Amino acid sequence: MRNLRGLLLLAFVSFASMAYAQEIDESEWNKHSVRPVRNADIMFKRTVWYRVNLTDKMNQPFFAKNRWLPKLMIDAVKSSLLRPYENDSLKKRLTIDEFKERIKKPNLGGDSGGGDDWGGGDDWGGGGGWGDSGGGDGWGGDSGAGAGGAVAASSDELYPEDIYLMDVKVDILFDRRRGKWLHDIQVISLVLPAENNGGTLERAVASFSYKEVVENLFKENRDALWYNDRNLAESKNLSDAFDLLLFQGKITKYTNTQDKDIALLYGDAKGDIALMKGLEYKYDLVEYESDLWSN
Repeated sequence: MRNLRGLLLLAFVSFASMAYAQEIDESEWNKHSVRPVRNADIMFKRTVWYRVNLTDKMNQPFFAKNRWLPKLMIDAVKSSLLRPYENDSLKKRLTIDEFKERIKKPNLGGDSGGGDDWGGGDDWGGGGGWGDSGGGDGWGGDSGAGAGGAVAASSDELYPEDIYLMDVKVDILFDRRRGKWLHDIQVISLVLPAENNGGTLERAVASFSYKEVVENLFKENRDALWYNDRNLAESKNLSDAFDLLLFQGKITKYTNTQDKDIALLYGDAKGDIALMKGLEYKYDLVEYESDLWSN
């Protein structure tokens, strides 16, 4: 009898291990999600893109002086804590040289002079990389700066205040296993506004996996702060601020068969129609969520 119990226990443990192995199969989850939901449990899913102006009053806690969110992210790239992507598909990483080109001031035929809010001095720590002593692709070294440490900037780099636009890509989904409506942030993209790019067109700076930003930059970083100037005791880590959707932005794109921004879908050069269509889409999602609980 004792041997039989032992065999049954062993069989149960083996079965549980196999079930657990199946449960954590990476193909079942979105690898870019901070809190992934098993694909089979997603009853509803849409993706939206929010354009966030960090200078807007609602968003200024993300853009407090010396804690500018773009500065934190760019410093983290220089310190080899983050590796940027070419765009929000998160398929191709940017090289060091490509990223350096993207954060340069626009060439307007003159030099705007040295000395900026990033500490001035020499760029990137020597060697063409970010603090590395050569070899590889320049990402493996340690520049000596912590997650929130100041990193010297070249005189031809953009000022941290220049990059005040941000695109946030969010998967909106319903988890039927837990009965929860979720906003699963996927990507943060930094965008240089046209007025700081020679007054011509906006310039995409880089895209970042939100999960990597949380794990490698926000987590346990006192400088990664959503700054509440009305009550400092209520200041939060940036990861908490994003979880609570404390940013305010307009929807500029949603999943569609043509993979176009709203403005292009409606041939809207001025942006008035796109703004209204984005609001309509936002309200439609709220109504859909409400109907889930009422039906």
